Amino acid sequence: MTNWYAEAEHGGQYAAMKMNYYKEAGLDMTLDPGGPQISGVQLVASGKYQFAMASADQVLLARQEGLPIVAVASIFQKSPMVFFSHKGDSIADPEDLNGRTIYLTPGIGYWEYIKKKFAPRDVKEIAYTGSMATFMTDKGSVSQGFVTSEGYSLLSSGFEFEAVPISNLSGFNPYSMLLVTSEQYIAENPEIVKAFVEASKKGWDYYKDNYKEINEYIRTFNEESPIEMFDYSAEASRDYIYGGDAAEHGVLYMSDERWSTLKDQMAEAGLIDTSLDVSKAYTTEFLPQN
Repeated sequence: MTNWYAEAEHGGQYAAMKMNYYKEAGLDMTLDPGGPQISGVQLVASGKYQFAMASADQVLLARQEGLPIVAVASIFQKSPMVFFSHKGDSIADPEDLNGRTIYLTPGIGYWEYIKKKFAPRDVKEIAYTGSMATFMTDKGSVSQGFVTSEGYSLLSSGFEFEAVPISNLSGFNPYSMLLVTSEQYIAENPEIVKAFVEASKKGWDYYKDNYKEINEYIRTFNEESPIEMFDYSAEASRDYIYGGDAAEHGVLYMSDERWSTLKDQMAEAGLIDTSLDVSKAYTTEFLPQN
């Protein structure tokens, strides 16, 4: 299960489908779309799905709740989540959030961290639905969104905006778009997990230079979105996916240091217990050597 309706941010997974990389690896793969109010983490924990997508903070929060979720790869090296604001009304500091209406996903990790660490005042939280329409008409408001997708929606509407990466604003930068499974599935099917990760990596390597071809395929699963949006997202996502540590170590890379930093930040903010064993939240054993 992906984390949203079919889009370019899932490009490597769909590339692996279209190019038969999963099939060649002996996997009978189906990609189902996520959406608002759908928790891939919960569905993997229940055994309904073998794999899903989640951010690293979601994984640690799930483990805090006793859900044995394990990340096996990270598609995005840096979170593309930003705060959008109206043109000329930039958010340069956490204090700039004071007194705002903010559209965001209830309980999302980065916001819980910001509330604990920076304590913004007089904020009105409204659940983000995936639409930017209300934000656009609500002067002075702020909305979360991926710069790689919601950025296109705003630009195509002729709406001028400011955008600040939430990681820059807060220092909170969890891996985003992780591929996750469960402890039980890893224990019982290590060869399938290995095949899944390797085929997914081949898909992402192919998508890098062939995204226009794959985007046409993705759109057959989400015909309501224009192909121009998929192409915009693919270009905007490039450095998030293939840059950073992935430039040296290969796509899907994860490091112990990043996970350890995240654990410390979340524990400091009181989101998880300091006793949580972060080493059980992820594994790099299935990542192919670059």
